[in-house]
Amino acid sequence: MTGGGIGAALLRPRAAGSPAARPAQARRKARRWARRVKPVIGVAAAFAFWEVLTESGALDQRNIPTVQSVSAAFGSSFGTILSSLGVTLESLFIGLAIASVAGAVLGIAVGLTAWAEAATDVIVRMMRPLPSLALIPIAILVAGLGTKMTSGLVAFAAFWPVFINARYGTRQVEPRFLETGRALGFSRWELIWRIVLPSTAPAVATGIRIAVGMATVVTVSVELVAGTGGLGGYVVSAQQGGSVPQMYAGIVAGGIIGWLLNLAVGAVAGRALAWDAAASRGMPA
Repeated sequence: MTGGGIGAALLRPRAAGSPAARPAQARRKARRWARRVKPVIGVAAAFAFWEVLTESGALDQRNIPTVQSVSAAFGSSFGTILSSLGVTLESLFIGLAIASVAGAVLGIAVGLTAWAEAATDVIVRMMRPLPSLALIPIAILVAGLGTKMTSGLVAFAAFWPVFINARYGTRQVEPRFLETGRALGFSRWELIWRIVLPSTAPAVATGIRIAVGMATVVTVSVELVAGTGGLGGYVVSAQQGGSVPQMYAGIVAGGIIGWLLNLAVGAVAGRALAWDAAASRGMPA
């Protein structure tokens, strides 16, 4: 083989099924499996530790039942938990949708000008730390008990991470991109639609993932405190009735739903923003 032929062979990309490419494929496959298996191992270890503590008598089973009894309670109360979960998800989705749209739109609008950001900075710093549960008396007066009140409080809590991330992402848009758009004759709306929105989308997606966890916590917490039904109402009812395993089954169900929602949002963001490395890997919650 001539020198040119050798060089061409070295520079030629390896076929996916070639022997030389197989070790790299195996390593990538092993890494993917490791990413999937490690969380399962962690959850299994946590439940095993819980079972050991309760079975050994280190924890009082009257207050913290065994994993087996909680699993049995979950199975026997599955229908009730499912119907309660439907009420919780309704309030959660309504509030999260309002927070996502309002947070993204207002965050981008405020982030477009330094004046608007400075004018709203004090309001954001005052309102963001305010716990949603502290607003329950006001929410009851305005909306009464029910889905409308719970959704409003969820929207208030979930709005801030979306708004702050959208505002920050807008302020971080590369000036040279905007200058290029202006040079091409883009109008202000075209600059926002074709440059600002794509550049800000990963930050907004991150804010929504954070908001999902907050929305789950606030929804169940409001139901616990205000007695508006849903999964929180189920947990309170089980606790008041002395059904401790059923109470824990409701708590575990809430944790599972929060995890699944976070996973779903991450998967959607990864597919929609496949061009962004952070989104395609799965952004941290």
